[in-house]
Amino acid sequence: MVKNIQLSSNLRLPFRGLLVLLFLLIIITLLYIFVLLPSIRDDIYQEKMLYTREMIDVGMSVLEHYHQMEQQQAFTREEAQQNAADMVRSIHYGETELNYYWINDLDATVIVHPFRPDLEGEDVYYYQDPEGLYLFQEFIRAAQEEGAGHVTYSWQYYDFDDRYEEKLSYIDLFEPWDWIIGTGVYLTDLEAVIAQRRNVAVGLATLFFAISAILVFFYYRIKAQEHELLESEEKYRLIAENTSDVISILDLKLRHLYVSPSVYRVKGFTPEEAMAKSVDETLTPDSVKRTKEWFYWQLELEKQNKRGSSASYQIELEEYCKDGSVIWMDNSVSFVRDSQGEPIGIIAISRDITERKRQQEIIEKEQREKSIILENVAEQVTYKDTDLRLIWANNAARIRYKREPEEYIGQKCYEIWYGTDRICDNCQTVKAIEEGRVCRGEVISPDGEYWQETASPVFDDEGNVTGVIGTSLNITEQKLSEKKMKNVNEELEQRVRERTSALEQANKELSAFTYSISHDLRAPLRRIEGFSEAVLEDYGDQLKGEVKGYIERIMAASQRMSDLIDDMLKLSRVTRQEINLDQVDLSSMVEARVSLYREENPGRTVNARIKPGLTAGGDAALLRIALDNLIDNAWKFTHNEEEAIIEFGTTVYDNETVFYISDNGVGFDINHADKIFEPFQRVHSGETYPGTGIGLSIVQRIIERHDGQIWVETEAAKGTVIYFTLPS
Repeated sequence: MVKNIQLSSNLRLPFRGLLVLLFLLIIITLLYIFVLLPSIRDDIYQEKMLYTREMIDVGMSVLEHYHQMEQQQAFTREEAQQNAADMVRSIHYGETELNYYWINDLDATVIVHPFRPDLEGEDVYYYQDPEGLYLFQEFIRAAQEEGAGHVTYSWQYYDFDDRYEEKLSYIDLFEPWDWIIGTGVYLTDLEAVIAQRRNVAVGLATLFFAISAILVFFYYRIKAQEHELLESEEKYRLIAENTSDVISILDLKLRHLYVSPSVYRVKGFTPEEAMAKSVDETLTPDSVKRTKEWFYWQLELEKQNKRGSSASYQIELEEYCKDGSVIWMDNSVSFVRDSQGEPIGIIAISRDITERKRQQEIIEKEQREKSIILENVAEQVTYKDTDLRLIWANNAARIRYKREPEEYIGQKCYEIWYGTDRICDNCQTVKAIEEGRVCRGEVISPDGEYWQETASPVFDDEGNVTGVIGTSLNITEQKLSEKKMKNVNEELEQRVRERTSALEQANKELSAFTYSISHDLRAPLRRIEGFSEAVLEDYGDQLKGEVKGYIERIMAASQRMSDLIDDMLKLSRVTRQEINLDQVDLSSMVEARVSLYREENPGRTVNARIKPGLTAGGDAALLRIALDNLIDNAWKFTHNEEEAIIEFGTTVYDNETVFYISDNGVGFDINHADKIFEPFQRVHSGETYPGTGIGLSIVQRIIERHDGQIWVETEAAKGTVIYFTLPS
């Protein structure tokens, strides 16, 4: 506002006086130009120093506000600091709206810098300006030694990456968080202001020659008053326009007279749009009702000369945004009064607390859910003081003992629950009080029931136990079941001992049977083979070709029978042999078997791909038998290939390491895969691929005795892959 000052109608000056006044005015103008202008830079410099200090107060007020919210436990420290940093980052001021705040802590870590987000979170202790000044060290020094002060240095000019200018800044230490907040102005801008003022002075000097002394005199008076008023208005405008809170002024008919620009950031309305809306359009119906009730109640107090029942009134209201959404606002409302103290309007400072309300609702919901859980858990939950007096008990306890809160609150648990004056044996609550720690154990109540009890002590700020939270689960049925199970287990153990004894006897008989097979069957076979060989040697020339062939077939059958007996004995041994666990080098075993076959079959071309260093836990002798059988099969079933390929390696299946031996031999129909691990089952002709049909059965028994698995993938004429697992 600018006051209009009118010249008095009876003000008259003689012409001579006017000339004298004009002459004096010219002298004053010349003095201004030649004497005052040289010192104007210092005046502006001091003005800007004061200006930066005033603006730091605005920033410090933001930090202090969120620090208070932290102390009121509306926010955690991390949330308060994050909200404060976001608010400071959003504040810009000055004619160009480019002046800003920055924040770093005492460890020289940048927290906020709007034009240098790349520095946020960085350690800038050794950051230098173009003149070599460790400016952040200077900020920390000034903050620690003086608490606040001005600092001059070179810095990036606003958002121009390649331009640096000398800058005057004021920094202040916010001690609760050890933060340093600063803001400043560029001296380049000061020189522009000085040039502007010099031009104004020269222009005014020219005007002085054309304007009467009285108009000049009053002009300066008016300008001085305007300057004062504009400075005051600018200060409040900066605060109103740069705060995150919405400032509103209403008349006594609840019509908006002023709404701060921050309403756009909070609700999406421009100030003009917000002022055009009535209270009924701005608030939800329930909030309109509560607002008007408060307003008329306050007016009634005014009429009864009971004004000032409270300087301001806090009221939380639901308000509409431009997009139709609803937010919660915390409003600090008070009357605007005239010089006589009569209310002429209302001022409201409103803050968006939607997130706080949401968090509050979440907390309340969690508390309700916790209460529901505690009331409905099967365990009895109680809270007692250090004298074992009940303070609270859940539904399970009330049902178990058929007591209502008014009956048991303040009563000792053993007296009200069991009607006895003796504390339960092994009471965990007593232990928790005495030892100051969580205690668990089984307790037998005076009525003979068994309970699993947990007692958790509650401490005050000084570490003293003030009460105990106890949970009790009735385990009477469980204890009775355990006793019954113990008897059953004893019976089972006796049966196991009896069956173990029978199994040991069976193993002895099996060993005897195996010995009988080894000796009683081999003797006739040796005689048949021996006599057949003798007939061929002694009478071979006299025998007809057909008879000679019969005898040779008898010898071959005897040999196959001998091999079959050997494999049956092997199968029996691997089933009964004790396992001696060790770390076994599987790659070396495969390499040795392949090398043996290469020596025996020098004419074959075999590409053996053996991954080195593969090891597993197991019995070395048994694993050698298994690998030998697998390599034997791979070598046998690739003998018709021009270049045989046999590979030993590992793969991963279901997050488990799996070994495999593959070949590019004849393969077989995968539909017969379930037969190859059964004794005496073959998928190829015995004449083309000789063997007893027991080898893979032996491999399977060995792998299974190592708690492993074995399976096959194959396709006729394309080869076979045997997979197996072993302990690492």
